[in-house]
Amino acid sequence: MLRSLPSPGNPTLTTIPAPAAFAAPTPTRASFTFSFINSMGGSVVTSNALYFLTKQGFEFSQSMNFLLGCLLGVVYIAGALAAKPLLDRLRIFLPSLSTRGVLSALMFVLAALCFVPQASAWSTHDGKPAAWAIWAVVLLYSPATGMLWPIVESYVSGGRSGSNLRSTMGVWNVVWSAAGLFITLVVTPIAERAATLVIASIGLTHLAALFPLKGFKPEPGEHPEGEHEPHPPVYADLLVTFRLLLPLAYVVMSAIGPYLPSLAERLGLLKNWSVSGVTLTLGGLLPIAWVAARVATFAALARWQSWHGRWSFAIFSGSLMLAGYAGLVFSPLLPRAPGIALALLGLAAFGTAAAAIYTAAIYYAMEVGKADVNAGGRHEALIGVGYTLGPGIGLASTIAVERGWVPPAFFEPLMLGTVGLLALLTAAQVVRRVHLHSRNPA
Repeated sequence: MLRSLPSPGNPTLTTIPAPAAFAAPTPTRASFTFSFINSMGGSVVTSNALYFLTKQGFEFSQSMNFLLGCLLGVVYIAGALAAKPLLDRLRIFLPSLSTRGVLSALMFVLAALCFVPQASAWSTHDGKPAAWAIWAVVLLYSPATGMLWPIVESYVSGGRSGSNLRSTMGVWNVVWSAAGLFITLVVTPIAERAATLVIASIGLTHLAALFPLKGFKPEPGEHPEGEHEPHPPVYADLLVTFRLLLPLAYVVMSAIGPYLPSLAERLGLLKNWSVSGVTLTLGGLLPIAWVAARVATFAALARWQSWHGRWSFAIFSGSLMLAGYAGLVFSPLLPRAPGIALALLGLAAFGTAAAAIYTAAIYYAMEVGKADVNAGGRHEALIGVGYTLGPGIGLASTIAVERGWVPPAFFEPLMLGTVGLLALLTAAQVVRRVHLHSRNPA
C-alpha cells in the first residue's frame, strides 16, 4: 500500500511506501494506558491546576496568570494545527520515520521540559525557581501536547468505525478524564509546598509512557477505501454544531477555575480540616464536583450510544451547560445551605454537559474525518480556542479594573457576564441550526 505526501518541489504529491499492516487498529490497552499517563501531565501543565502552581510556587499575579493562559491557548492551537503538516513534512526528509517514532520523540521532549523549573530552582541561591522557567515550559509544552493529542486520537480511532468507534472512544474518554480526577485529588494538597517537584514528577510519567507505546502499531489504523461505514449526512451538520459548543465549554471551564476560590469564600467553605496530617479546605475540593460528574457522564455515554445522530442531544448538552453556569454564578445570592447545594448542582451540571459536548464533538470529528490526524487536529485546535478566549476575557476584565474603567468590585460580574453573553450567543446559533434542520432535514 502506498501513501502520497506533498513535497517542497512538487506541491502535488510524492509517493513513499507506507508501513505494513497499515490498516490494523492499535490495541486499546496500549493506547488507553498511554493516554492516561499523558493526560495526567496535561491536567497539571495545561489546565486549571497550572494557575494554582504558578500562584503558589512562582508568585504570579492574577493578570500574569491570565496572560499565561492566553499564550497557552494560542500555542496549543498552533501545535494542534501543525500536527498533520509536520508529520507529512518529516516523512519527506525521513521516509522511514514512523508515527510511533514521533510519539517517542515527543515523550522525551515533554519530559525534558518538565525538569526545567526544578533545574532553575537548583541554580539559584535561595532555591526559588525563576519565572522564566514556567513561561518557557508552557510556551513549549503546550504546542507539543497540541501535536500529541491529534496523533493519539488517530491511534485510538484508526481502523474503527460505527459502533466499534463509538464504544472505543467512549471508554477512552473515561480513561483520560479519570486521570484529571486523579490529579485533582492527589496534586492539590502538595502543590503549594512543592510546585517544581510536581512538574518534574510529570516529566517522569512521560518517560513511563514509553513502555505502553511499545504496544502501538508503527502507524495509526486507517480505513481502506470502501471499508469505512457510511455515516448519515446529518453527522456533518452535527459536527459543525458541536464544534460551536466545544470551544464554549472550554471558555466556561476557564472562567470557572479563577471564580471558585472567591465562590468558596462567599459560601463559607474556607474552613480548614485535616486528613492524614494534610490540611485542606472544603473550597479546594469544589472542582471535584464537576470533574467527577464529567468522568461519570463519559462512562454513561460509553454504554448508552443512542445519542448519535440526534439533534436533541445538542439541545440538551448546550442547555445544561447554560443552566449549570447560571446556577454557579447565582449560588452566592442564596442562604448558605441552599447556595452550597446550588453551586454543587451547577458544577455537576456543567461537568455533565462538558462531557456530552466533548463526546459528540470527538465522535463526529473522527467519523466524518475518517480518523485522520487532521480531524483530531481541528478538534484540538477548537479546544485551544476555548483555552485562549477564557483567560482572554479574564485578562481584559483585569485591565479594565487596573485602568480604572470599572470599579474593582465589578471584576467578577464583568468577566462572568461576558462569558455568559458569549454562551447565550452560541446557544442562539445552535438553536438557529436546529430550526433550519427541522425545516429542511435533507
